[in-house]
Amino acid sequence: MNFNTTMAKESVAQIATLFSDLVVEYVKSEEGATINEVEQGMRQLLQEVGRQALGQVLEKSDQVQPSIRCVCKNKATYRCRREGMVITVFGRVTYKRSYYICEHCGRGEKPLDKQMKIEPGQMSLGLVPLLALLGVQTSFDEAAKLAHEFLLLEISDNAIRKATQLIGERQQVREGRWREQSDWYHYMNSPTRQNQKPPRRLYGSIDGVMVPTQTEWRELKTICWYETTPISARQWPSRYKQRLGEMETLKATNIRYHCDIQEAEQFSQLLWSTGCHYLADLAQELIFVCDGAKWIWRLVEENFPQAIQILDWYHAVEYLTPVAHALFADEPSQTEWLTTMKEHLWFSRTQMVIDHFLALAEQNVATEPALKAATYYQNNLARMDYAYFRDQGYFIGSGTVESGCKQIATMRLKRSGAQWGEDGARLVAKARAVWLSDQWHDLAHAYHALPFAY
Repeated sequence: MNFNTTMAKESVAQIATLFSDLVVEYVKSEEGATINEVEQGMRQLLQEVGRQALGQVLEKSDQVQPSIRCVCKNKATYRCRREGMVITVFGRVTYKRSYYICEHCGRGEKPLDKQMKIEPGQMSLGLVPLLALLGVQTSFDEAAKLAHEFLLLEISDNAIRKATQLIGERQQVREGRWREQSDWYHYMNSPTRQNQKPPRRLYGSIDGVMVPTQTEWRELKTICWYETTPISARQWPSRYKQRLGEMETLKATNIRYHCDIQEAEQFSQLLWSTGCHYLADLAQELIFVCDGAKWIWRLVEENFPQAIQILDWYHAVEYLTPVAHALFADEPSQTEWLTTMKEHLWFSRTQMVIDHFLALAEQNVATEPALKAATYYQNNLARMDYAYFRDQGYFIGSGTVESGCKQIATMRLKRSGAQWGEDGARLVAKARAVWLSDQWHDLAHAYHALPFAY
């Protein structure tokens, strides 16, 4: 709806003049009035004006007719104008609209509510996304306090919970639709899909993190799809450049997260369907950068066998530190040895490192960490050709999905004292993933609201 017209601007100017005259009188009558008091007073006035105006808009939009057609396709006759209430960004708005009764099935019809997508007594389509946005950021009780501060509304934490979970439900439905499409031969091979421009280089990263539910700790698995763009070295502050070295010449862009609490076999469907939606199967280059978890690489090989597989660099070098601590007591020697080993991995001399660790184990020196590292590297040897990967300009770190796991699970689901039902945790996680994926507006404003408790 566009209010940027000359008539609208003139009306706004008149309203602003009326408001300013009213507020000026208040300021003159109250000694020591501050701008804070003026701002808060004007917010309350504007909210009340919005509340009354919205009620009038709804009533004036109602068109009374002698009869209408019922959903049963028989005639519903006009009876009266019945009062309704909807909870909006301006507060509780009451209005009257025409009410019809079907002579055949006895069903009551309120055409205005259907036209405006209003659930009487519940929250409006404009309010739900705002409350849900608070609900994905912090606990529901804290979100209720923020709603009072930001929107001047008294909203229950239960209402915010339901609003937040509705976005998660919407995401779940959308992912379910993608799953059905990805299993449909005619969709996957349709000319329309085949003619879409596929990504030149698409990345996928998978990870999991344990979250608390009322019965047990469950793993929230997350898939992150993204692309990359180059970064010049001068864009990095010197303190980061020194820590990261020459590795971080790329940054992740167009990041999209999808998550669920389920076993790997079920999560495989989410991996495949979201990948198909983002044209991973048609990408010129598909690259997976993940840690060494066996279930992750099994799913990658089952769904996208053509993908390039890269073991996350940071997970790889983590296995060096325990060996260094077991070999050397002083920090300078540890640092020198770690630098040498990292250099070997960096230039794809991984087999040399494996042989070195096996030799240490045979000599009963740092046996446990050395064997653990050697086994890990041997199992992922083909995924550790970092010299080649860097030469091709590939991303070799899985920080995007790890960041997503922290923001979804650690920051929201694992808050102190949190008690989640599994379904509730799943839906809130999906809703937060929508926000982090920059898909909030498209999803949150494209549905008919379900009933909510106030």
